[in-house]
Amino acid sequence: MWLERLKFFTQTSIWRFTVAFSIIVLLICSGILAIVYQLTLGEQKQQLEQSVRVSAINFVDLANASDMNADSFRQIIKQRSRRSNSLILMLRTTDDTLIGNLEPFSVAVSVYPEMQRFAIAIADFQAEPSLKVVVSTRVETRFGDLTVGLFDQNQQLENTFTTASVATLIGASFITLLVGLLFNRRVLQRVREIGDLTAKVKAGHLQTRLPVSGRNNEYDVIAVQINEMLDDIDQQVDTVVSVTDNIAHDLRTPLSRIRMGLDGHQCIENNKADTQLWREGLLAELDQLMDTFEAMLELSRLQKGGQLIDKKICHLERICLDVVDLIEPLAEQKNQSIEVDIISPIDIKGDANLLFRAIYNVLQNAVKYTPSGGNIAIHLDGGTLTISDNGDGIPEHQFDRVFQRLSRLDESRSSEGFGMGLAIVKAIVQWHQGSIFLADNDPGLSVQMLFFK
Repeated sequence: MWLERLKFFTQTSIWRFTVAFSIIVLLICSGILAIVYQLTLGEQKQQLEQSVRVSAINFVDLANASDMNADSFRQIIKQRSRRSNSLILMLRTTDDTLIGNLEPFSVAVSVYPEMQRFAIAIADFQAEPSLKVVVSTRVETRFGDLTVGLFDQNQQLENTFTTASVATLIGASFITLLVGLLFNRRVLQRVREIGDLTAKVKAGHLQTRLPVSGRNNEYDVIAVQINEMLDDIDQQVDTVVSVTDNIAHDLRTPLSRIRMGLDGHQCIENNKADTQLWREGLLAELDQLMDTFEAMLELSRLQKGGQLIDKKICHLERICLDVVDLIEPLAEQKNQSIEVDIISPIDIKGDANLLFRAIYNVLQNAVKYTPSGGNIAIHLDGGTLTISDNGDGIPEHQFDRVFQRLSRLDESRSSEGFGMGLAIVKAIVQWHQGSIFLADNDPGLSVQMLFFK
């Protein structure tokens, strides 16, 4: 169990990010330590090596002096090696005699200008031995090979720096990995919350929502977006349920009438006039059913972009006038007046038949729901088409609902129609890359459609 959790833990993206970040931190720390070393100990080491080279060249120049002989040079080497606590000298004469303060050893010292480092044992005044590092080089003189060296006084500091650097890198690695583990645990907790939420939603608990901490971090943004998506899904489910109920209600009434008509047909089968009326009644009910399904199919095609129609230039003011000519007789029956105000005509790319259908549906609703003697106005200003009336209007909280399919404000659903008019209008306007809005005309309703060239 523990191994499985660890395996899952180390396979997460945040863990891989932590490892990569730890490597970057180590590289940065190593680079900084290398720069610090070069600017401090490295610079001192170069100065020490340069001092050894200068001392070696001085002894070569001394040996090459015209008044220098072998005995004098040997005497100088002895004196210098005795008086200095830091200078290391060893002269191997031509007769293989060793002179100086360095005991014979097996290390082959590099020839000038190369440097050689080696450790030697030094006894202090209490005869306690200690190891010291010597930086040396070897030069050839006419009196023999001379090894010149200086004690590296910074060796202990270099060892301390190396130990501190290793401890720093280990500590940085540990801290970054520990912080990564904590972050990983926190991220996994939020991911687990999302997983639990999806499992609950899958199980049917659509009211479940993700908690929002209020820090406005990326997790809160994701949580808000998921919650909004679930709100939309919940709303869509409610819409589907409502549409299903509406379909059942709208189909039940005409089907019941058809059933009752069929049951009563035996009583009137000998009366030709009644039979004709019976047939006409059945056909009317069936036509209503067919119109309902045809409207739903048309709406689906529009919303899914299934209308494969080539868009052409349409004169919007001409379409409006044609709609008014067709619907004026209905308005005259209710003693209503229709005012047309075209300020700025506009030509848009689209389908004239669909635009005619959309404008007709809106204007027909205005005539239908405006009382006798009411006023209806059509106002066209560029791409803005406004149709307003002074009827009863629609409550503002119902504006979005009227655009849903099979939606009616009459809860009893006893009025004529099947609640698809404004839904089809919205689909047509959006198919033309436009927008539609409702507003309170105080009194009445104002429908505004925006079109673009």
